[in-house]
Amino acid sequence: MKKWIRDNRSMSVVLFGIVFIICTILFFPKSRVIDFLFYEEVPVKVDVIVLLSGDSFRMQKAAELYKAGYADKVLLTNALASGSTIEYAESFGIPRDALLTENEATSTFENALYSKDILLLQGFDSAIVVTSNYHMRRSKLAYDRVFHDTDISFTYVPYHHEDITRDSWGENKTTFKREYRKLIGGYFLYREGFLDPLREKLEEDDMEEI
Repeated sequence: MKKWIRDNRSMSVVLFGIVFIICTILFFPKSRVIDFLFYEEVPVKVDVIVLLSGDSFRMQKAAELYKAGYADKVLLTNALASGSTIEYAESFGIPRDALLTENEATSTFENALYSKDILLLQGFDSAIVVTSNYHMRRSKLAYDRVFHDTDISFTYVPYHHEDITRDSWGENKTTFKREYRKLIGGYFLYREGFLDPLREKLEEDDMEEI
């Protein structure tokens, strides 16, 4: 009975989130719609900086945070992809002995999923997640889902693209609409199990984004 109540409460939260997102898109000013995607927190000192692959500009932010002393280690997810390699990180001044790598992820959810074992194995208690501004809300959803059963705390600090701002709906509406579609899908599919093929389809172009 308790499990049934818990499951129904979880589904109610998911449905409320989806309805909220749809209403936001339809009825709120476009700047507010974009602001919802642009989730951001103030950086704090942590054990590791986690760089999400998919955009070569993100390394700039990870290097900035590392050099500012926010962490002694940087985890490169999907580190075989251009823009996320060890060599690329070194070109930004991050030394090799400060780098950890994960080489399997092909999507946002997998960025979180395959990072989990590494963070737990290293005994990390805290991390900064770095990704693009427009991609941060969905990234937070993925990390919240994957790490819900751990005590690791996350801080979310985006790279701000100069041409992707709260006032750039006209220029970037394709990117924003695609991100909202994936965010809504993520509320249903960001779970391990039989829905994996649907999630993989939803995120199939994640590593190719801006």
